Amino acid sequence: MLGLVFGALRARRVQALVMLALAAMTVVAAGAAARAAGTAGQDAARARVAAATVAERTLHVRGTVAPGDRPEDVLRRMGNLVHVPVDERAGGLRLAGDLLGPAGARRQSAELRSAERLCANLTLKQGRCVNADGEVVLPEELARLLGAGVGAKLVHETGLTATPVPLEVVGIFAPADPAGWFWAGQDGVAAYTTAPTVAAAGATVTATYDAVLEPEAFDDAAELRTVLDRLRAARLEVTSGAAALADAVAADRRSVRRGIGLAEAQILLFGGLAVAVAAAYAAQERRGDAARLAVRGLPRWRIRAATAGQSLVPLALGSIWSPRLFAAGVVIVAAADWSATRGGVTELMRDVRPRRPLAAATAEVCALGLAAAALFQLVAAPAADVRRDTGFGLAQVAPLLVAAGLGVLGTRLLLAAAGLYGRQALAAGRLSGALAGLTLGRRRTAFRIIPLLAAATCVLALAAQDWQGGDSARAERARVEMGADRVLRVAPVARERLLAAVRAADPGGREAMAVVVTGASAASPVVAVDAARLRAVAGVDGAALHPSAPAPLRFTGTDLALRASGDGNRVRFLLAAEGTGEQAVAEFGPLSPRAEPLTAVVPACDRGCRVEAVEADGALKAPVELRELSAGGATVIAGDVFADPARWRTTVAQASAGIQIVQTGGVLRIGDAQARTRRPVDSRLYVIDAPVPLPALAAGGAADNDRHDQPAASVFGASVPLAPRPAALVPRGGGSGIVVDLEYAARIAAVAVGTVPSAERPEVWLAPGAGDAVIGRLRAAGLDITGSDSVAAATDRADRLAPAVAALGDVAGAGIVLLLAAVAAFVVAAVDRRDRDAETAALRRQGVPHGLLARVERRAALAPVLLAVVVGVVSAVLLRALAPPPVRAFTDSWPVTPPAIQPLALLLAGLAALVVFGAVALLRAGRR
Repeated sequence: MLGLVFGALRARRVQALVMLALAAMTVVAAGAAARAAGTAGQDAARARVAAATVAERTLHVRGTVAPGDRPEDVLRRMGNLVHVPVDERAGGLRLAGDLLGPAGARRQSAELRSAERLCANLTLKQGRCVNADGEVVLPEELARLLGAGVGAKLVHETGLTATPVPLEVVGIFAPADPAGWFWAGQDGVAAYTTAPTVAAAGATVTATYDAVLEPEAFDDAAELRTVLDRLRAARLEVTSGAAALADAVAADRRSVRRGIGLAEAQILLFGGLAVAVAAAYAAQERRGDAARLAVRGLPRWRIRAATAGQSLVPLALGSIWSPRLFAAGVVIVAAADWSATRGGVTELMRDVRPRRPLAAATAEVCALGLAAAALFQLVAAPAADVRRDTGFGLAQVAPLLVAAGLGVLGTRLLLAAAGLYGRQALAAGRLSGALAGLTLGRRRTAFRIIPLLAAATCVLALAAQDWQGGDSARAERARVEMGADRVLRVAPVARERLLAAVRAADPGGREAMAVVVTGASAASPVVAVDAARLRAVAGVDGAALHPSAPAPLRFTGTDLALRASGDGNRVRFLLAAEGTGEQAVAEFGPLSPRAEPLTAVVPACDRGCRVEAVEADGALKAPVELRELSAGGATVIAGDVFADPARWRTTVAQASAGIQIVQTGGVLRIGDAQARTRRPVDSRLYVIDAPVPLPALAAGGAADNDRHDQPAASVFGASVPLAPRPAALVPRGGGSGIVVDLEYAARIAAVAVGTVPSAERPEVWLAPGAGDAVIGRLRAAGLDITGSDSVAAATDRADRLAPAVAALGDVAGAGIVLLLAAVAAFVVAAVDRRDRDAETAALRRQGVPHGLLARVERRAALAPVLLAVVVGVVSAVLLRALAPPPVRAFTDSWPVTPPAIQPLALLLAGLAALVVFGAVALLRAGRR
């Protein structure tokens, strides 16, 4: 028996090799998909961690240290409880209270802190870093609010029972990387000193442990949550986005497994279908073998073993690593051979096979029923259920079922139309059309390959659409999250200086735009932009962000004169140097009851200054009256400007106003209205040179304020009322950010009392097409560019995340499915060749020209291919119109705007299927 089988295999080598190739391709491709799922999931998890925000990768632990306790013991206990891999860490102490400026002139709420690795994470603007007890370094904004420079003497007070701590300012600094992990844990206003200095107050302090976690820490979400729960159980305050990131990593792995698992399931299912088609047609080819064995008197089981063995041997060799595929193949081959060889000897010897319309109709009805059921499930199930990882049901194999069902309908329509056309052409004497139509109408068996080819085309078209849609969505998200085509990171610099430098480097306003981002790690970042350039650089209309406003009160000159009256008080004008934003103060006084001219010298205004605010010093026993301010003999603020209510305002920050004003008769009268509170009050009067409320583009509920009806946001540390315009997405802020005008925002929040120094990230956004020359001009203008990012780089990072990996796996799996279908089509063409050769020879003997027969053969070979490709593409359109892709473009809630139906992807997928299947069809037609 084995000799007979191997002899038949040698005689039909092509069929044996095809069966071997089908089984091997299916097993190898499915195995590769299973292995790739694990590797790709791990790579996607690493990419997710690398692309995570600082808040998601850091861990902040806080604990109370009572007087008499050893802070180092508390810090050691915190570190011992953190049983996850840590990349970098920094411990420290915090003491709440107030800082008193030089001679106690100013008071500002600020913590006194110590922090490991402080000096490595700051940029000194003046002086040096702390290296001894009693020394302190201040952030620039806090130093300005206190009026303290290097060498100033400060005092930190906290409560009645604590000892005041004397301090000496040795340095003024800016964060080296405001968005880095170190400063993510240093929220709030603080001065930095040594740990013994903080402990010297003898008060209860807070021990802090800040760490950035290793990527391996996010591999096990349950273990990470256990660590966080252990810390909380030890009565420690824990703040971290690490648990959410670990959940996202786990979701990424599930997404990859699901996406590639779907591809693996499709490969296995389609491989089984291809094996079934190949086995069925090979069994028809072996009908003569069965007849000859039956004539020799062999039992029926031996006949079927001899014929089925010709498919089972190559199937066993090809599926040696997949017992399940081999077991399914045994059933498929046995059923095929039983169907082909169950007749008697007379029936088996006939060249024309008997038609069994009931069996064919039953199979077609089943295919149509399954397609209808798959469509119903897709329509009835919500999108979340389609994407849910609940195994592989009808929704998961819908592409195969729907395309196969439509292929059955298409085949029936084509056969009927071809037969009708052939008969009409024959009656009209059109020989070419008659032969083509009648040939198509007679090949009913060969046309049963159409559902298989249509299903393969549908799978490829769906995968191509999902990939292109996801790619478009990732590129669109990258553009929104970047804000511009290229983003340059700039070393800490004053906002006004940043604006002036960018405007000098790009005077036309078409290539570069100054940007300052605050709250980058928060849920609703505030992005301050040079609104006049927003459309040219980011493609967003920013005209509404910069409406007209009263002109700033500018002047040039160092010698100022003020006409004012009062009862011994002093008056200070707060000024900002043009182009640099450097703060300057012009102080006049003491005032006399008569409006005598007073003078002040401000060297910083030799190139121009802008008046920001005015304040009267000390308790006002009598009102202070302001009449005129001049510089170098030229009037800066005339009496009518002082008396104009449209040019002056009190605070917009969350602090009490400490003054009363009366504006009349060319005089601005300031009276005392000190509130009964120890909190700082704002007794300044600000120049109105920016609109209040501040216009803003706000996405989502970013500008909502729970405490009152007026929308507001923290802009550069000050709570600023907003006039928001709703937007679905805003540059850099996405669906939850706020965009304001940088120039106006800087004016409003510049010098407000109660302003909390904020972590700001200055940037320069470049428009598409901006060359490197503008970067050189930015450097020449004084900006220190520390790094860059781009939409292309952000898109590349997104392409390494789980959804993109899963979509790419689907495309690869669809390519394998296409090849399996092509091999199955080759089998059908090979089996059909004998009958076609006989028909061709008979027609040639009757005098039909060779060229005519060649054209008829090509048309007959290409017709099922064309029909299958069209049905597959239509099925893909129908499926995506009814249901979303099984793997979403993003694992979070980011809105996906690109349409699910992608015409270009459909066209390319259809062309690829047409080329592959057409090549196989024309190859067999040419050989005949």
